[in-house]
Amino acid sequence: MTREELTATRTPRGGYRRLAPLLALPVVLVLASCGGGGSSNAGGGTGSAAPIDAECGSVPVVAPKDPDGLIAKMPEEIQTAFNGWPDTVEASAWSDLESKIADGPITVGYLQQDSGSPVAASLAAEIDRLFAKSKSAGDVADLIVETPGGTGGAVTAADQVRAFEQLVRKGADIIIAQPLSGEALVAAVNSAGEQGVPTVTFTGYVASPYALNITPNAFDGVAQAISRGADMIGGEGNVVIMQGIEGMTVNTSSVSAAEQTLALCEGIEIVGKPAGSFNDPGAKSAMVSFLASNPEDVDMVYQVASMGAGVFAAFADTGRDDQPLVVDNLPTAASLAWWEQLSPDGYKGLAMPGTGTQFGEALWDVALRTMRGEGPKINQIALQTQFITADNVDEYLVPGATTTSTEETKTVGSLLPADYLDGYFTHPAS
Repeated sequence: MTREELTATRTPRGGYRRLAPLLALPVVLVLASCGGGGSSNAGGGTGSAAPIDAECGSVPVVAPKDPDGLIAKMPEEIQTAFNGWPDTVEASAWSDLESKIADGPITVGYLQQDSGSPVAASLAAEIDRLFAKSKSAGDVADLIVETPGGTGGAVTAADQVRAFEQLVRKGADIIIAQPLSGEALVAAVNSAGEQGVPTVTFTGYVASPYALNITPNAFDGVAQAISRGADMIGGEGNVVIMQGIEGMTVNTSSVSAAEQTLALCEGIEIVGKPAGSFNDPGAKSAMVSFLASNPEDVDMVYQVASMGAGVFAAFADTGRDDQPLVVDNLPTAASLAWWEQLSPDGYKGLAMPGTGTQFGEALWDVALRTMRGEGPKINQIALQTQFITADNVDEYLVPGATTTSTEETKTVGSLLPADYLDGYFTHPAS
């Protein structure tokens, strides 16, 4: 996959620096599409050459996959949010949809993943809360929930297709979905769309104008975090990338974005890329093994998602004198408890927050806006990237949480603020 590239880099604060053309970077965000497992502890460089005259701490600017030039017509804030966007941007099929809610309360279908994880459980709880609120307001009559495979069971893409089709048969007017495989759902989403039923997705891109795909930007969000981290370690030192599962596309895209951003820093070397299976015990084990055979100092660790506490624990248990900067994507209450514990010794961290509550709010808001006839312009919506720093970490700390707690951080603000989300709609009511 290729894309046109721009000849600039963006600073973490949003400014731009001109530089030579960047290398192509294929990035695809389909959170649950995965291939093989295993881990890699191999050291080495960044995997891509740094552009000439590039400056360490910049964010590479890469044109989004937007063949019809739709992003250029969006507000500037949204254009910036689509830097390096990996999935094809299409005009939404629902731009002229008239209000369905005006004709009476609607029925919402919810295709959920197993709610066994803290994020999934809080997302489901938020959907339930917002349904009750919308029902009281007279906007929504029913919420139909399908959990493919049953709670705690193994789920296949075929299971999710059958559950999705069941929601259509049960009379859902709009469907909120967390696809295991966005590719597997394309035909079902197209069929539902032809029957007048929109689909709003999270964590799985569905290549259809009938879908409204809400996701973080797998390229730009990572690049922003890595560039900030590079500044925090002075543009020099050894970096470890803690992968989730090798071969899983969200892992591949995140690692690629980190590598391209670190390639701008001549003084930084990636010395290892162990894999922690997206959980703290796996991350701790992988990092302990890496440190046992790599005695050199580590100045920064970027963990792909929700493994921060495991990374912290590995350094503590191996007796390393200095804790590295952990660039903590989707931190948990436990990883922030480590941060709080280390703060008296001068530790200053960096994290990119996101909770199930925020994800549920985003899905529901987009769904109801669409059914009110506000007219979504395109089939992609980029969540805003937020940061936890030493200045605001106290807002996210969970009172009483320990370094082994399993809950999420506190929810702070929205990942789709109303004034930002308005820009995606032709007739925003807010």
